[in-house]
Amino acid sequence: EFGMQFHHLGWAVKRPDEAFHYLKSLCYTEGAMHFDPLQQVNLAMRYHPEMPAAEVIWPGDGPSPIDSMLKRNGGAMIYHLCYTSGDVEASINAIDAAGLEIMPLGNAKPAILFGGLEVSFYSITNVGIVELIQGEPAPFM
Repeated sequence: EFGMQFHHLGWAVKRPDEAFHYLKSLCYTEGAMHFDPLQQVNLAMRYHPEMPAAEVIWPGDGPSPIDSMLKRNGGAMIYHLCYTSGDVEASINAIDAAGLEIMPLGNAKPAILFGGLEVSFYSITNVGIVELIQGEPAPFM
């Protein structure tokens, strides 16, 4: 209905070592890892053949968008669901037309982790934070 496909769970952590250990113990494999200067966070993808992909996000050296969330939630939390869309604007309009309140959390930015495809974040009232990737990233980037 919204023209979106599930892509990954976004997991914010203060430090990634225990998250990586946990995912490795569940047989997740490593994907790309980058520092994103536009978001001021470190990012690492982890993949599993049968379970959802996970993006592990932790702060860089300066202030980042996840700092306050981590303080409020004990240092780790799943905080967003990510979807791909061939037409993000149409997806947002469809969500709105379905009677769900959707608010942008900033402007779309190119994401180094997804080969420069634009990503944008939205808050959907009583649903949570959703990240939308414009297009389909190459697998295991």
